[in-house]
Amino acid sequence: MVNETSKANDDEDLPRDDPKAAESAEEAAPEPAPRRPAAGSQAEQDAIFAALVAQFDEPVDATDQAWPDAENVRERPRRPSAPTGPTGLGDFTPRPVPRPTDGPRDYTVAEDEDEGHFVPPEPPPLPSADTTAKFAWLAVLGGPALLLFDAVVWREVSGWPAWVGVIAFLGGFGTLVSRMKDRDDDEPEDPNGGAVV
Repeated sequence: MVNETSKANDDEDLPRDDPKAAESAEEAAPEPAPRRPAAGSQAEQDAIFAALVAQFDEPVDATDQAWPDAENVRERPRRPSAPTGPTGLGDFTPRPVPRPTDGPRDYTVAEDEDEGHFVPPEPPPLPSADTTAKFAWLAVLGGPALLLFDAVVWREVSGWPAWVGVIAFLGGFGTLVSRMKDRDDDEPEDPNGGAVV
């Protein structure tokens, strides 16, 4: 009950479509100040850009410095220069190089005597491959070479040369993989399989 009564009283206080009341409410509210563009806003950036474009064709003062005077480098006094050209050195005057102070290396080390010319020992001979390995390598390298030759000469790879090249490569590769060893012959047999903890 209390809620209904308070609602009724609140509704009575509100103006109902009264134009005079609306005008008085507008007059009582303060007018908002004109908004300045926010720093970095598009309007401010446009204004800065327009100022730069307007200054583009203005003449530049050549005597105006672009940096503070404290950052200027002092000029060294000029000495009379020697004649320049192929015979003169210009402003270059050699300065004496300071000698290092005496210390632990104030002596010279004697050079080692030449012990003679080094002759490396003869390299061991290449291991000889068995006939099966030679033919397997020939097939691995010759199969793609045959395919390349077919592609260059006949502009297409088809027919029996293509099959011979592919089968030779696959057969040679399979032969080489199947003949691989798990370990070297001179390696001792390890019962632990190489894992030591």
